[in-house]
Amino acid sequence: MITMIAPDDAIRLVLENAPLLPSHKVPLSQACGLKLAEPVLSDRDYPPFPRAMMDGYAVRLADAAATVEVIGEVAAGCSVETQVTEGQCLEIMTGAPCPPGTEAVVQKEHVRRDGSQVTLPREIKLGGHIAPRGSECRGGVVVLKPGDTITPLATAVIASMGLDSILATRRPTLAVITTGSELVPPGTEPAPGQIRDSNGPMLASMARDLRIDSPLHLHVSDREDEILQAISSVAEYDIVLLTGGVSVGNYDLVPPALRDFGAETIFHKVRQKPGKPLLLAKKDSQLLFGLPGNPLACHFCFHHYVAAAIRKMSGKSTLSSPVLGSLTEAVKPKKGRTHFVAACAQQDGSTGPWSVRPLPGVSSADIFGACMANCYAEIPPDHDSLAAGNIVSFTWIGNGPWAN
Repeated sequence: MITMIAPDDAIRLVLENAPLLPSHKVPLSQACGLKLAEPVLSDRDYPPFPRAMMDGYAVRLADAAATVEVIGEVAAGCSVETQVTEGQCLEIMTGAPCPPGTEAVVQKEHVRRDGSQVTLPREIKLGGHIAPRGSECRGGVVVLKPGDTITPLATAVIASMGLDSILATRRPTLAVITTGSELVPPGTEPAPGQIRDSNGPMLASMARDLRIDSPLHLHVSDREDEILQAISSVAEYDIVLLTGGVSVGNYDLVPPALRDFGAETIFHKVRQKPGKPLLLAKKDSQLLFGLPGNPLACHFCFHHYVAAAIRKMSGKSTLSSPVLGSLTEAVKPKKGRTHFVAACAQQDGSTGPWSVRPLPGVSSADIFGACMANCYAEIPPDHDSLAAGNIVSFTWIGNGPWAN
């Protein structure tokens, strides 16, 4: 076990120990946001026939400026074998297959109709308002490749190919175990000395923000046998988050419970604020995080470490790209530790520089001052103060400023 390591080393170890999960068949309705694990090939030409792109008339070029007879109609989803010949045309709807002999589609707005006859414009362009067969995609070509993200548009493409399920990397399953005899559920009136559990709902919400839809939440008191029993009950989950009981107090019983479970502790304690007591353990391919009980520290550790593991296991890029911004006011971090300050970043106009306003709380248990933060600013460990105007790097929380 490694103890008291730098944040960069901690994130490296998280990513080294987070396995890429095996792929599986996923119903298309549940695949959005996943990574493809197989190529998607076009099953035929698209469009599979010359397709009308406008409501209008299927005509011959020789009939430009002439008055011709309307001999029928072609609607989308229909097929017609009637030949378009000189002196005749067929009314056609957007998306319908062009009948044999069609050289152009003339928009309804560009003709004059009188009963069963229409007068065509003087100029008609060959192929006008017709999407030729295969003009969008040829049969047999790779339209999506392994590793591509299944977006809503990609979902439409996959559905167009006739697939109702697809091979994709799966998202990890996640269980949250909150520890602490002082905690009661949010809907309960606390007795003297008790507080409501905020970490459980917060972590479940952060997991859902990463598209993990059904995180499990268990709660246990400060008893090692209860903690061990809870850990054992979620042995099939890919990631387990334990909150509280991870430091060095008399009731910090998570580390010994993990040892009794048979998990290997990879590291314990990181030179950072908040979240110094962070612990990472592993059993087989399962990752177990010991997160601090203080809510802000718990939030940061999920944001910086757990989210990276989830993205790695889901086959996605692992780390958020930092952004640079200038501090709006001075910060005084604790020297010797990397300080991650909850902050609100705002941009001057649509292309201007970012300003970073720290939202310091009283402690890492204080979520009230930081509850509107949209980023974490990183203050290096060799600074005991940074004045307003200094440039810092920051990473967005969730979807950043676009989430609100």
